[in-house]
Formats: sequence, structure tokens, C-alpha cells
Amino acid sequence: MADARPDDTVMHTLARVCGLLDTLRTAVAAGGEAEFDRIVAELRQGGHDATREQRTLAALGALNELLRRSGVAGGLGAATRGAGIGGLPPLDGHPVLDVLVCPRGLCARTVSARNQAPEARTCRLYGEPLRGRTLS
Repeated sequence: MADARPDDTVMHTLARVCGLLDTLRTAVAAGGEAEFDRIVAELRQGGHDATREQRTLAALGALNELLRRSGVAGGLGAATRGAGIGGLPPLDGHPVLDVLVCPRGLCARTVSARNQAPEARTCRLYGEPLRGRTLS
């Protein structure tokens, strides 16, 4: 059986988690850092099969609960809203032709390739450079 891509909702949530990883780490209450690191390690396992998607959903659920226990009332939902039209970030009126995407194709993160600092060109989940892609 061929590998299936993760569900769009999972991909979009992973994209936002990737883009906000440092902010989410900061939001975790003292004493929750080790749990946060374990959850991120689980998310980094990758893969496209159904079992992997179930484990990813479980890890996202654990992250949601950790954020709630840390005082983020909306949990992961509060941190992942407002992705912009079609999942692309707001662009100040300039069309995006060249973008950077997930190096493993596991999430829907898409950022403009223009004027990005070196740290913004790296996947925060996998520590790999984002892949360049041209939108048509």
C-alpha cells in the first residue's frame, strides 16, 4: 500500500507549530520543558503512514494539553489561528512566487523566500533547511 500524505488539518497544524516552535517553548510553564521536548521529538519522527498520523495526532493532543496546563487557555488552537488566505502568511500586497516549504513534505508551512533571516529558512521541527518552491 502506498504511503498517504497526512490529513490537511494535521499538515496545517504542524506548519503553525513549526513556525511558532520557539514561542510555544516559551509559553510552556516551568517544569514542562522535558515534556515539551519529548512531544517535539515525537513530532520529528515523521512519516506518511496511518500509524504515524495517529501518533502525530496524539503528540499534538499532548502539546495542546501541556499548553493549557501552562496557562494558554485556548491551548494549541489559540496559537495556530490566523494563517492567512490559503495557509499563506499575509504578504503586504506583493504576490509570492518563490516560497519555502517543509523539507519533508509533512506539513503545510509556506513562507516567502524573500528577505528571510537564516533562522526563518530552517524547519524548527526537523532542523533542516526549508525547500524552495515556485508557486504558479
